[in-house]
Parts: sequence; C-alpha cells; structure tokens
Amino acid sequence: MKRLIILSSLTLLLTATVIGWIHYVPPAALNRLAPVPEHASFVYTGRSINWALLEALPATREIFQHLGQEPELPAILQEFFSGPTALAAVPLGGRDRRDTFILVSAAGPRTVALRWQMELFPPEGVQPVRSYSAWPVWQIEHSAFPAWMRVRFTLSEGLFICSISDDSHDIYYLLDTLDGRRPSLAGRKGERVD
Repeated sequence: MKRLIILSSLTLLLTATVIGWIHYVPPAALNRLAPVPEHASFVYTGRSINWALLEALPATREIFQHLGQEPELPAILQEFFSGPTALAAVPLGGRDRRDTFILVSAAGPRTVALRWQMELFPPEGVQPVRSYSAWPVWQIEHSAFPAWMRVRFTLSEGLFICSISDDSHDIYYLLDTLDGRRPSLAGRKGERVD
C-alpha cells in the first residue's frame, strides 16, 4: 500500500511537471518587438489590436481594407490578436518594393493549443508551407487578396508572428530576427514592451 501511494504521488508530480512545462512561457520570450527588424519604419503597440485605427492609417489602410473584404479572415486574426499586439512596417525590398507588414501577438500558453489546432484542424484557407528550422509556417489564402499579397504566420515561444508582403520568404527573415541572427527592434530599444 505504501508503494502504491508513493508511485501514485510521483506519477501525479511528473504529470503536473510535464503539463506545467508545456504551458510555461518565460516572460522574456513574450517581447513582441523581438521578431521586428531594427530598421522598422512604422511601429504600433497596444494591449489589443485597434482594427478601426489600422484601417484609417495611411501606412496600413491598403492592407486592412483587403483583409476586411474577406468576412472569415478578421475572425481568424482576432483569435490570434486578443492579447498584447505589435504591428510594424519594414522595407525588406520584396519584388515590388512594398513594405512588409508584421503583426506580432503575445499569445502566451495559448500558442500550444493554437499550434495543435493549426496542425490537426486548420481553418479553411490556411495551409502549411515549408517549415523553417523548428518553426512550422502556415499560409493564409483568400480570393479577396490581391495577387501580390502573401500572408504567412508561425506560432513560436508564446508569440504569433505574421508577415503580409509580396515576398513569401519574409516570414523566414522575421524568424531569423527572433532567433538573434539579425538585429531586432527589441535590442535597439533595450527594454521590454508591456
């Protein structure tokens, strides 16, 4: 009986430790500016995304008008952007020399469940594309998007990272920035955004 109690206690402790480890995201990892390149020309941060403001700003008007034309897409994005959010425009020099728009949300432990959802039951219009190192990458395709628009995202270390640009490789540039291989806006600021 004593062995059964000890074995049961150790099993519960191990289970609680594994579940806690899966859902724990260190606060330092939730820096929304970490994947934003240092030379960003426009940066917006807030506790949640202000869709009306972003549809009105000249720097983001075109992007958010196209996103608003597809009724399902804002619901998908609003799922990801219910927490603290950052948006930036970065001139990465794509094919048409358009700015790359970066949307980053600190989703925290929800990223584990969202990643499983994307792997097992992706919403309509969301498809997996080539992974980058250990990061799975997905693409959103909708008929309302213009031909140049590529919307790709990943879920990593408590962050939802999305790039909207004319170059489908921009998401990999952002992941390099997150990994510290390229200079980040978070490094330049030297402080964490809350």
